[in-house]
Amino acid sequence: MFSTLQHLIVLLLSVAALVGAIWALVDASKYSDGQYKNAGKNSKGMWLAILGVAALIAFISLPWPLGGGGGIGGLLGIAAIIAVIYYFVDVKPKVSGTSGGGGRPGGW
Repeated sequence: MFSTLQHLIVLLLSVAALVGAIWALVDASKYSDGQYKNAGKNSKGMWLAILGVAALIAFISLPWPLGGGGGIGGLLGIAAIIAVIYYFVDVKPKVSGTSGGGGRPGGW
C-alpha cells in the first residue's frame, strides 16, 4: 500500500517537474536577448540551453508508467528543479520587467 502511494507521489512530482521545465523553456524563449542583458542575466541562448537540459532530465527521469526512469529525486533531477525554480523566482521577474530598447518599463 505504501509503495503504491510513494510511487504515485514520485510520479506526480516528476510530471510536475517536466511541466515546469517545459513552461520555463517556452517562457524564456519569448524574451529578447537584449532584455536578458538589460536585466544583468546570462544570454537568452544560455538560459534556453539550461532550461532545455532541465526539461530533458525531467523527461528522462519519468518513472513507470510514463517512462523508465527512477523519478526526479536524483542529483541531476534536483539540479534541474533548482534551475527551473531559479528561472521563475529570479530571472523571469527581472527579464519581464525590462524593455528591449534599454529604457525603463512604463511609469515615470
